[in-house]
Amino acid sequence: MKEKIELRKKLKSISLVNLVHSSHVIEKLNSYIKNKIVCTYIPLNTEININNHLLTQSLLTTTAFVDNQLKICNLQEPLEINKFGVYQPVDLNFVDKVDIFLVPGLGFDIKGNRLGKGSGIYDKILSEFKYSTLFGVTDVNHIVDFIPYEKHDISMDALITHDEIIEINL
Repeated sequence: MKEKIELRKKLKSISLVNLVHSSHVIEKLNSYIKNKIVCTYIPLNTEININNHLLTQSLLTTTAFVDNQLKICNLQEPLEINKFGVYQPVDLNFVDKVDIFLVPGLGFDIKGNRLGKGSGIYDKILSEFKYSTLFGVTDVNHIVDFIPYEKHDISMDALITHDEIIEINL
């Protein structure tokens, strides 16, 4: 879809503001994740690192690329770089339940639509966890009026920025 390609180019040119999250956002996030199984991402240098603020979950998991598909496993060191240049645990202890996903993206709109990198890998794994709550992690400069939406795209239930948690479908 040409609109998505152009929007990706535009959003990549806007640097991500990696500010300190407000104490209100951290407290609210930790109330959502309390005693939950949380799947987060190991951030690239172009993504917001929210992981240091995750304090109350029962289990912290992440994604790992195995046998040409994304799977969920415990987040534990040591880490290695996979074929996509993303860190993942060396020892893969797989998990089949996730209560809350923290999801990076190039951009989001206020309805929770997410613009990823274009491979659809995240949408595929998220579609396997239909009953999980999805939080997009971003900054205000990467929230746009409209993200083109396709049938396979998975929407977020809320967005987390440095200053607020925007509830969409909670």
